[in-house]
Amino acid sequence: MPERSYKIEFFQLSLIPNQDVTSIRDLLEAIRDNEYDTSLEISGFTREVWGLVFDRFPASVCGQFRKFRNTDIPEIGSIGEDAEQIELDDDEGLIEKNFFVYYEQNDLLAWHRNSHSSGVNQFIKLLSTVAGVRVTASPIIQSDAVARLMSGAVELKKIEFTLPRPTNPRLYPDDDFGTTIVGMMNDADADSLKISMGVDLRRADTEGKLANRLKRTLRNIVGHGATTARAYVFEDGVEHPIDLIADRVFSWQSVETNAYFPPNLTMYGMIDAAKAECQEELDGYFGAMEDALI
Repeated sequence: MPERSYKIEFFQLSLIPNQDVTSIRDLLEAIRDNEYDTSLEISGFTREVWGLVFDRFPASVCGQFRKFRNTDIPEIGSIGEDAEQIELDDDEGLIEKNFFVYYEQNDLLAWHRNSHSSGVNQFIKLLSTVAGVRVTASPIIQSDAVARLMSGAVELKKIEFTLPRPTNPRLYPDDDFGTTIVGMMNDADADSLKISMGVDLRRADTEGKLANRLKRTLRNIVGHGATTARAYVFEDGVEHPIDLIADRVFSWQSVETNAYFPPNLTMYGMIDAAKAECQEELDGYFGAMEDALI
């Protein structure tokens, strides 16, 4: 039987509560109870939260995020024979899906990456839109990298990042810098923006470092689709490059299966195993973030 591998990534979710929704679990429970729409048209495809399970692991919610494709459907056939189109009913589509497990502790989302389906930001957009709240997802970065970035003892000398134009500007970082990013792209009708900002230590009129608030902004925009994101910090006179894309926490999990995906509970078990494998890094990340807030 062939072996298939699945990549599991980790994010910390954040929700600004309103009178109806006070937590991510509240929101997922409301979706389960059909208090909100479970599907939404996003980027030309219908996407749906499906099959939520609340009792598989302690203080967690398992589920799927499904993408339906009903255009450009591939053909089927045999070697040496004509191909045939796959016939779909009007309400049917080919399904691609991401599996996920949400853990209430630290609002941790363990997300099965599937490049044929959806990115985590499309999942976040659905949650935000159907409930009318602001939900964001910040990627979990290796603890040593985030500790070096967020530490008050290091100075930020340069940042570089590349961002696509947002489909929903409301989900971008809610700070002056994030607003400026969106405004620049919209004003120029640009589809992407590449920024490099730094200080020249040879200048007499420079502060010698970038504003510390850019550390958190840089970390935040990684969760909003940045394709590159690097920081260069100085500590004790030594420069350290930090790559917030390459330094993200993830795990590969494998299982023997003849199917595109093994049974749902097997997928959730693999995601939970990935979390256990990465627990030390996850604990280190949250500890480093707590230290940065002190």
